[in-house]
Formats: sequence, structure tokens, C-alpha cells
Amino acid sequence: MAAIRDRSTLRQLVGDVVARLDVNTHATLNDAFAKVGMPPNLPEEGTKRERVERSYAQVPDSDLHTVAQNLLANGYANTAQRHGIEDLLWAESSPPEIPSRIRRELARSLDLADLARSESRFMALLSRFWVLGDEMSPLLDAFFGTPGPSLKRDIEQHVFRNTGDWSAEDLFENLSAFEAGDARFARFLEALVSADVLLDEAAQRHLVAAINAHVRGAAIELRETGTEGGYPRFSMVSTRLAENRRPKAEEHHLRLAHQARHPLPVRHGQRHRDRREP
Repeated sequence: MAAIRDRSTLRQLVGDVVARLDVNTHATLNDAFAKVGMPPNLPEEGTKRERVERSYAQVPDSDLHTVAQNLLANGYANTAQRHGIEDLLWAESSPPEIPSRIRRELARSLDLADLARSESRFMALLSRFWVLGDEMSPLLDAFFGTPGPSLKRDIEQHVFRNTGDWSAEDLFENLSAFEAGDARFARFLEALVSADVLLDEAAQRHLVAAINAHVRGAAIELRETGTEGGYPRFSMVSTRLAENRRPKAEEHHLRLAHQARHPLPVRHGQRHRDRREP
């Protein structure tokens, strides 16, 4: 039932973004449909809005995931829409739960200076995963007559200009990271230790160790899974999965080792029969 409800919610969220396709002309609308994976229709079949609605109605649930990803990749969604769609898509992979207590204790243990070494790289990361309000800034500035409220500006001031104003916990609180979906929080941690943010392998590994000290309590950990541009790449994986998928050869080796250390007792009658055998 939950899966059906989530699929219905996803169709509604994607539909809100699809509606933006009517900015195309009748002549270019089918090209726009093709780019996001929707079926074409004829210009004579109604207004642009009607054509968009008709095409989207023909998208089966099995293709909704692809259409959603294509819309995001082509920049049709605003930040809030993108986050809503991403959360539903990522939740389909059943990410492990990261309890609020672990998140908060992790944030308290981190030194914000270790995370925010480069302002441009760090702000790009935050814009990727959180709603910073920068899309509305020009409108708010015009309304207030002076720079209006913006989380992006708050971060620039309290993290970079006035270093020490905020702790890592303050930053996570303002980002609403403690309430975010499990998949978003896990991906955020992966990005924090990536070479997109930290161009220093020692700094990457230091931060990975600090994060793992807490998230292992949720049976997950950041594990090195490859390289990217010469720097290590870390992915969040389940520690339970690693234990449950031990290779058969390793299991056989461990079983033999156990038997060597703990041989089965030989019965008295069996010992005498063995002696009589040629």
C-alpha cells in the first residue's frame, strides 16, 4: 500500500514539473517529449497544455522513474521539486535507517573547519542536497528593498566570514539535515568526503574515520569503493550486507580451520575398527 501511495505521490510531483514543458512551441514540443521519455502527439490535438497533459497521461508507471530522472537531468525542476522527486526515487532502494540521535552525535563530533575548506566547493555541495533559498533571493531583495532572508547568505556569513559563529551541529540544524530522509543524509555524507569537496586524501580519510565512528551504530559505514580523479571514492554500505555475503571459498576455509582446531571426538568402537582395517 505504501509503495502505491508513493508512486501516486511521485506521479503528482513529476506532473507538476512536466507542466513546464508547455514553454515549448508546438513545433518543438515533441522533441521535448522525446528528451524526457514521453510519447509524441500531433499539434492539431489541442493547446500546448493539453498536449503535455495527454502525453504525460500515456506514461506508464513502469516508465515514471525514467521520465523523472530525465526531467531532473535537463533542469526542468526547481530546487524544492527536485528534492521531493529525489527523496521518492531514492527511497525505492530501501536505504538503511540513520536515527536522529546518531546524526546529532555525529554533527557534534565534527569540526566544521574540516568540512568547509573551500567555500565554492562546499556551497556547491550544500546547494546540491539542501534548499538554501537562493532561487528566491532576487524576489525577496526586491520586496524588502534590501537583501532579504536567505539560508545561503546565513551560511556564507556564519561559516565563512565570521568563522566560529556556527558549529557543525548548527549547520546541520539549519539545513534540516536531522529530519531529512535516510537516503539524502547518507548521500550527503558520501559527498562530504568526496574529492569534489576535499582535495586532500589525508583529509578525506580523517573525515571518513570520524563519520564511521558514529554511523557504524546504524550498521552502515563509508567504505572505499574506487577512485575518482586519483582520489579515493567512498560509498555508504551496509555492514550487515558484508557479513551476509561472505564468499563461499572464505566460508569453506573458515570451516576447515574450525574443524582443525576442534576435531570431532572418535568413538571407542570406531577406533578399534579403524585399527583392524588393512
